[in-house]
Amino acid sequence: MSGELLWWLNLLVGVGIFTLLATSLNLINGHAGMFHLGHHGFWALGAYATAWWTIRLDGELSGPVLYGTSLLLSTGVAAVGGLAVGLPCLRLRGDYLAIATLAFGEVVRILIQNSDKGFLGGSQGVRLPRVFGEFEGEAAKLEFRALSLALVATLCVLAIWAISNFIRSGHGRRLLAVAQDETAAGLMGIDPTRPRVLAFVIGAAVAGLAGGVHAHFEGSLAPQEFEFMQTVKMFLIVVLGGMGSLSGCVVGAFLVVGTERLLARAGGAIADWWQVIFPMVLAIMIVVRPQGIFGRRELSDWFRALRRRRAAP
Repeated sequence: MSGELLWWLNLLVGVGIFTLLATSLNLINGHAGMFHLGHHGFWALGAYATAWWTIRLDGELSGPVLYGTSLLLSTGVAAVGGLAVGLPCLRLRGDYLAIATLAFGEVVRILIQNSDKGFLGGSQGVRLPRVFGEFEGEAAKLEFRALSLALVATLCVLAIWAISNFIRSGHGRRLLAVAQDETAAGLMGIDPTRPRVLAFVIGAAVAGLAGGVHAHFEGSLAPQEFEFMQTVKMFLIVVLGGMGSLSGCVVGAFLVVGTERLLARAGGAIADWWQVIFPMVLAIMIVVRPQGIFGRRELSDWFRALRRRRAAP
């Protein structure tokens, strides 16, 4: 029974991490209207910044302080990376932007893979010390995973709330105007570069935060975890839930991550084919229902529409 509960807790934490990644990618691709394919690079930056900080300061800071500061560092490093990439790359459009950001994600992964073993672990990866102590036994493992689930759920709520408020703010409205028609927005006096760079930085920061959470939860990192297929998975979550829908990111994360874990649990040949199945599903969704499950709507929009129908005579 405890093993089954551990599996479900692992699944829910994984869903939470990919919800953070999908909401941040949705801000860039869905709301800003850019074609960004290097999100795994920001995820890797955040994860390895957390690993570096945790290893260097283990024993010098208390567990909660070390955990919190490492997440702040992962968020900041990824945000700086988003700014460094966003400023030059946002001069590009469409396929050229996709190629440039994809190159960034792969460069980050390859640099980590070829780094010095004493710095970031190189191709063999790196192991993090457990900041809350070693969890031995079934009860302790359950406690650690329950704590991780509570933390990642809180971070998901905060990230969705922050991104939602940003979209409704003046900067967000300018971003939506630029995404819909850059020429018309320019004629109205809106600078298209600033809101796009801001969206890029915020999206990168949330992806870095997800990387920090992932690093502490797994306890070890390897460059192979941050390959391009992870961005394909994030993109599938965004397209499946609906480009521009934060609620869709949550539902899409449950569907995609849950399907992947269930396939892996089933074992056999089908478990090795998920890298073929996910791109096929992505292609089918783009052709059959490009707007996704929610389109650009949120769950709150559905509830309001349902209440209006019930109140109508």
